[in-house]
Amino acid sequence: MHMPDMKVFVCCSLMAIASVAWGNGPDSTSLELSLPDEEVNRMDSLIESWFSDNPAIRFAEEEYRSLGFAATDTPRYNPDEITRRLDAIETPIPLTYNSTVQSFIDLYTERRRSKVSEMLTLGQFYFPMIEEELDRRGLPMELKYVAVIESALNTHAVSKAGATGLWQLMYGTGKLLGLRIDSYVDERRDPYLATEAGIEYLSRMYDIYGDWLLSIAAYNCGPGNVNKALRKAGGGNKTFWDIWAYLPRETRSYVPIFIAATYTFEYHREHNILPAEFTYHYDMVDTVMVTRKMTLDQIGPYVGMTVDELKYYNPCLKTNTVPGGNTPYSLRLPNEAVAMWITNEEQLYASLETPVKQETATVSRSEKEPVAAVTTAVAEKKEVASTVTVSYVVKKNDNLGYISQWFNCSVSDLKKWNHLSSTKIMPGQKLKIVVPADQQEHYASVTHMSFSDKQKLSDMQMVQSGEQKKESEVVYYTIKPGDSLWSISKKYPENTIATLQEMNQIGQNETLKVGSKIKIVK
Repeated sequence: MHMPDMKVFVCCSLMAIASVAWGNGPDSTSLELSLPDEEVNRMDSLIESWFSDNPAIRFAEEEYRSLGFAATDTPRYNPDEITRRLDAIETPIPLTYNSTVQSFIDLYTERRRSKVSEMLTLGQFYFPMIEEELDRRGLPMELKYVAVIESALNTHAVSKAGATGLWQLMYGTGKLLGLRIDSYVDERRDPYLATEAGIEYLSRMYDIYGDWLLSIAAYNCGPGNVNKALRKAGGGNKTFWDIWAYLPRETRSYVPIFIAATYTFEYHREHNILPAEFTYHYDMVDTVMVTRKMTLDQIGPYVGMTVDELKYYNPCLKTNTVPGGNTPYSLRLPNEAVAMWITNEEQLYASLETPVKQETATVSRSEKEPVAAVTTAVAEKKEVASTVTVSYVVKKNDNLGYISQWFNCSVSDLKKWNHLSSTKIMPGQKLKIVVPADQQEHYASVTHMSFSDKQKLSDMQMVQSGEQKKESEVVYYTIKPGDSLWSISKKYPENTIATLQEMNQIGQNETLKVGSKIKIVK
């Protein structure tokens, strides 16, 4: 499937990204990576800066403030005004006003105002992508609001029936529309591919019914149920409202909700509903073709990314494996990582032939360039002359995030050393932990310490270079609109996604609630 050269990368900002612990890539000996051309990097940066200031996408806060509403104002309008506004929306979709539509307008503009604010923020990322596909097909732009009522613009949404992604596609529908769904990949999770498929489905329904409201109803309950309702209504040329009483109960509400969502998003300013955040970031991404089966751990060091970052940009990967093989796999990367891939692709494929152990990565540069300016793909580690293994007995309330801090290692190290497939551990379980031989006595004593004493170790650990670590503490962080575990871990590098999940008992697909507090290391 063709992918444009540059795209705005989008991912649900309010979901905890399901991923493994941050790691240092595959075990291999020291890498010498070549740097991409600096002049091309500069051009990429200029383009990204230009698009990030696009007024057509970015909300302008001053436009909202100029309306003169107080922060607590909840404007209400009479039916005649709402009817006039619906009629003023230039669209071929008939936006009928009635009491059912009004009840859902009230829901959005009064009781769910904070949710609408969150979706407005997400819309800055998703709507341009959806509108581009609708424009390419010559379809009404208002169809983008189908994604609003399907998933609330949540790319990780999964219904009880198994409908998945931004457009809530069922397994059979996804396969019918050409999406790949197998042990390694579920393209329903990919916002681009799912958008193409969802809009294709709506387009096909319109080819059948020639009526947009019937097509939207068929998106919800399937064409079979719409045809059944048409037969019960006497057949012939019927509208959605003609067959309303014969449709499934959910679908009777689905189309009025669509009309209400269209009204709310088109007139949210008039109802004093502001985006949760007036921010917008244009992230230039591209794709590279992977022709060999490999893991994200193997790819990471060659493109300067962690496993979590790679999964963030490739949400349709169900595991850490990139299938490749007979059919090349299109891996999405930010532009700077694409440049690293192009520069070091041959070296990466060669490393698959002869796996070697990696501790550090260095970048080959001209002797005239300062070493301090080099950004390595993997954090440099001081080589330890010898190591030993000590045991730690898991106590109540322990988790791998805490234990990794106490023993100055990563969660992925603990999982690897103990052959753990998940981060779940049980009290009484004995863990093997590799430590420097000259600190064996200290680490062996950790298992006998109280919890408070062990927590103090996080502030006292020495980095392998022998320098003192910056003092850290566990504090509470208030979730803001647009936050995700990935963005929080980037803002506070002391935390990994896995550690945040462990410390706060956050499940893989659990939503971060705006205003709630989570523990972070700061």
